[in-house]
Amino acid sequence: MSRGQSRMKSSSVSLSTLDASGAFNHVRGGQLPGEAIQQAGRLMERTIEFIDQQSYRSSNAMQLIQANCPDLRNQTQEQPHGNHGRTCLSSLVAKSPYSLEEERYWFELMNFLKYRAEHDRRLLDLSRLDVALVKRIEADLDEALRIRNQITESNLRLVVGLARRLSETTDQLPELISEGMSPLIRSVELFNVATGNHFSTYATWSVRNEMLRFLKKHRLTRQSSMNEGSFSIENIPDYRSRNASDQFESIGDYQLVHDALASLTEREKQVIEARYGLDGQRRRPSFAAIGAEIGICGERVRQLIKLAVSKLKSEIPIEDFQSMGG
Repeated sequence: MSRGQSRMKSSSVSLSTLDASGAFNHVRGGQLPGEAIQQAGRLMERTIEFIDQQSYRSSNAMQLIQANCPDLRNQTQEQPHGNHGRTCLSSLVAKSPYSLEEERYWFELMNFLKYRAEHDRRLLDLSRLDVALVKRIEADLDEALRIRNQITESNLRLVVGLARRLSETTDQLPELISEGMSPLIRSVELFNVATGNHFSTYATWSVRNEMLRFLKKHRLTRQSSMNEGSFSIENIPDYRSRNASDQFESIGDYQLVHDALASLTEREKQVIEARYGLDGQRRRPSFAAIGAEIGICGERVRQLIKLAVSKLKSEIPIEDFQSMGG
């Protein structure tokens, strides 16, 4: 083998890596793993968002942040026991909110990790791939995500508190909590701890506005359904309160509904019959009452009823709706 060929072969397997101090070294190895190339490609296509601070550019930025690490020994708290429904809600607010000192530490650490990951991401070069650098970027992003989730969990009581105040019905509470999660997470990502304010002050506005938008949309949808000229299953009177002749007159209406019930799944049919008194019993007063009977939550009952009613409307012709008083 010629000297040129030997030099070419050596160059083709040289990998640039970082040692513990961050200095570049050259090591020799085999062919680059495909997984590392794919990871690097994905990282090069994205931009990592973070809240910047001038202190992050210091060579000892991590040491400065760690020097301000508060006492976190009391973070872990025992989960409550008892009624399952209450436990689910209680577990959301079991974690105590952070102090101003703790907030500053966690937000600074999370954003510094994202800053460092973005800085390293810009150094990536597929023609001379640094596998160790890819791993460090992934590790920083994983840790930043863990911290983000940790901060989110410590502020779930904010979402639950707002949902309790704004919910119009008990069944609406889990929906509002769900609606509040996205703006809470986004607030964690956008909050600038350098302002000196508590995170809850910043996040409350965003979470509350999202819940109010949901409630407004829900009211408009409900009002639109009430104003529709089409028949609603609610318009069928409760035939058990009538005499025999009245029951006979409405039997054609009920036959239409019962025939349409065949288009539903067993669970959908079960909740519809319970909700509208088609199972020989009185109409149940709430979604929660139906859910307690069949072993599901009230929110799931609401979703099933909404889906089932939509199916029933498509099964029963509009002229039959109108003849039944719709």
